[in-house]
Amino acid sequence: MNQSRLGVVGPGLMGLGLCHAAAAAGVAVVLVGRDEAAAGRGLQRLADDLGKRVERGRMDAARREAVLARVTPGGDADLAACDLVLEAVDEDRALKAAVLRRIEAVVAPDALIATNTSGLPVGGLAGGLRRPGRFIGLHFFSPVDRMALVEVVVGRDTTAAATDAALAWVRRLGKQPIVVRDGPGFFTSRVFAAYLDEAAAMLAEGVAPAAIEAAALAAGLPLGPLAMLDETGLALNWQQARQARADGLPERSCRALAWPVLDRMVTALGRRGRREGGGFYDYPAGAPKALWSGLALHFPVRNDQPEADEVGHRLMHAQALEAARCLEEGTVRSAFDADTGSVLGLGFPAAEGGVLAQVARRGLDTFMAECDRLADRHGERFRPSAWLRERAVVGGGFDGP
Repeated sequence: MNQSRLGVVGPGLMGLGLCHAAAAAGVAVVLVGRDEAAAGRGLQRLADDLGKRVERGRMDAARREAVLARVTPGGDADLAACDLVLEAVDEDRALKAAVLRRIEAVVAPDALIATNTSGLPVGGLAGGLRRPGRFIGLHFFSPVDRMALVEVVVGRDTTAAATDAALAWVRRLGKQPIVVRDGPGFFTSRVFAAYLDEAAAMLAEGVAPAAIEAAALAAGLPLGPLAMLDETGLALNWQQARQARADGLPERSCRALAWPVLDRMVTALGRRGRREGGGFYDYPAGAPKALWSGLALHFPVRNDQPEADEVGHRLMHAQALEAARCLEEGTVRSAFDADTGSVLGLGFPAAEGGVLAQVARRGLDTFMAECDRLADRHGERFRPSAWLRERAVVGGGFDGP
């Protein structure tokens, strides 16, 4: 497949990040919005952002000009010359479906169409397309220019040729692909949600928010889960949970652990995340972020605080168990891919080797004993599956002997 021109539909944060990453890799990009004026405004925002990078010494002026020269604002008709068109609009099923139909109406029959959704099933989005075989999920991570991972999400109708073309495109953009099976949350979003949701559950139980954050940092994670929820957006996480409920997904896919906290923060308290004024943290101008003083009022801290090790185990084991479920179900092809996805996409400590490698190194028997203790105290979500117990018996690690 030719890889000479990429179309990006959606001049928001992710869309502009895709334009930057592709143009930096030498690919010509057409940026499309609701209309050409919206695309032009998006390109100006990209130019302003890159200008700030130049001012801060993070990019030289010649590089900025070279990137901007490869991005052209346009309209739907300009997508006809694109070999791949990426949809990057908000995580709303109806909106994405409408945009994808717009794209399919103008692209060439052999063009590849991709959605950048972080969790909506690709098969569902393909339902309104005439050529679902040429449709695939390409889940990039923000900030796109710095994050190396892309989940290549193969829908039930996606052809092998389309999958091969998508993998070639991902490598052309200088990214590392992992192939995942379609389904709610794919791989990384499921593991990420397990981490964030366990933190929200502990907050609701009265565990001190500072202790939750400290346990994550002590385990080598780059950011505490409450701060990470702020960064990704409480409102976005709330919307994802609400959409899962609207889609009638099983409870395990609906963020049930986190929903009471997310709903109170977003709808009752108006705390929507860092970009919208603050969430679990306040972000004073010219000063470091600090945990929001109102947390103690709405989520009182109990007197009997758990040991730091237990808090850390809840955060880390929740991720490992979800990764193991993904491997057991075939959502991810191998433990290696799971580890690659966790390190490159989720910021899992590289020194640990990945979300499953760190378990294998410590020993499955030890891990399962700790999980059983957590299950007795905090719920059956921590109970290892029969498949996982069998892995410990037969040996050979997560991929078997």
